[in-house]
Amino acid sequence: MASKKVFLTSSVLFAFVDRNHPKHTQASAYLRYFAQEKFQVYTSLSSVIRTHNDLRKHMSYSIAKDFIRALFVGNIEIIYPDEATTKAALKLMLSQPQQDLSFDQILINVLADRQQISQICSFETSRFYFGISLFNLPF
Repeated sequence: MASKKVFLTSSVLFAFVDRNHPKHTQASAYLRYFAQEKFQVYTSLSSVIRTHNDLRKHMSYSIAKDFIRALFVGNIEIIYPDEATTKAALKLMLSQPQQDLSFDQILINVLADRQQISQICSFETSRFYFGISLFNLPF
C-alpha cells in the first residue's frame, strides 16, 4: 500500500490560491484528492514563507494574510527544520556536482525523508533523493 503522506511545495500552494493561475484546476484536484483519500499533508516553513511572499507580491496582502489564516486553522502540517536537518541539507547540497537545485529544494527532500514522506507534490522540476518521488494523481 502506498503511503498516505504527501509534501506540498509552494508552487502547488500558490496555484491553489490563485484562481487565474494556469495550474489552479490541477492544484484544486490534488487537494480535493488528498482530502477524499485522507492523506496527511505536509509543507515546510520555507514553502509557507515563499507562498505568502508570492501572494503578497502578485495578488494582495489581504489574500496572503487569508492564506496564513487558512493554514493556521487547516490540516496541513508545517514542518520546521531543526539544526540537524539544515546541516544534512547543506551537506547534501555540497556533495552534489549539479548546480541546478536550490537549497530550498534540497531542504524539502531532507525534511520529507526525515518525516518518512515518500511523495512530493510540485509543479516545479526537481531532482528527488532518498527514494522520494513526484506525486501524480491516479487514473
